[in-house]
Amino acid sequence: MKFKISLAQINPKLGSIEENLAKHIEFTNRAIAQDSKVVVFPELSITGYLLRDLSFDVAFPYNSQFFEPLKTLSKEIDIILGFVEKGEDKIIYNSSMYLSKGEVKSVYRKMFPPTHGMFEELRFFGRGKDFIKIETDYGNATVIICRDFFHPTLLSLAYANNIDFVFAISNMPLRGLKGDTPQIQTTVETASSTYTNFFSFFVVYVNRVGFEDGLGFYGGSFIQSPLGKKIVQAPLFEETLVSETVDTEDIYKKRTVFPLIREEDFSNLLRNLKNIVEEK
Repeated sequence: MKFKISLAQINPKLGSIEENLAKHIEFTNRAIAQDSKVVVFPELSITGYLLRDLSFDVAFPYNSQFFEPLKTLSKEIDIILGFVEKGEDKIIYNSSMYLSKGEVKSVYRKMFPPTHGMFEELRFFGRGKDFIKIETDYGNATVIICRDFFHPTLLSLAYANNIDFVFAISNMPLRGLKGDTPQIQTTVETASSTYTNFFSFFVVYVNRVGFEDGLGFYGGSFIQSPLGKKIVQAPLFEETLVSETVDTEDIYKKRTVFPLIREEDFSNLLRNLKNIVEEK
């Protein structure tokens, strides 16, 4: 199956949810005009990143009327976005939402919010606990958020769940610029190459651009095939929409020539994991 994915590499305005919603509507309409099946926005795309004490003021339950314009647009295109979720457990989360066919299809809460160095997410957000598998008409998908991408245990769950598309939405700040390529971008792309090669799924990585309180975000969003090729890459430091066609036949080709998933014994893996947990 061939279809088009749009990467909405935007620069959200911190705390300005109405302006950011308008930008989501604009970019989604542009993706629809390009005949895309899915449009993907970055982490916390509705709110901006360095919210701190603003987090409560911009938090919504996933079923809020605020999202109605995007739910309506999702009748024409699947939409993945980031928002601050007001959980039913009275905890606020850094979450993603998958909208499709006029409905909220899934909500995922970031499992690994970092709190060290420049990061302080656990001061304001709860920790998600559940992996989410999304059944779509183009295959099985999942959405993860930024730091989650550096945890192979979580990507292994995607592999074990027979996921075809991993959508990784991010607010990855610029660090270690040497030459034309940020070192952190090299780290992200190395991880993506490893995952696509061994786990045989697509990685769709969408990072934001812009500055907040001196923190810069570099963009560099991309789609990588299970066959290892970079299908498309957005430019650095530029707000843009890039769209490209993917082909799910790449998954079949990779799993035929490198059939790791057929060789797995997950029951044995589970037994060994239980032993590790009990020893600790």
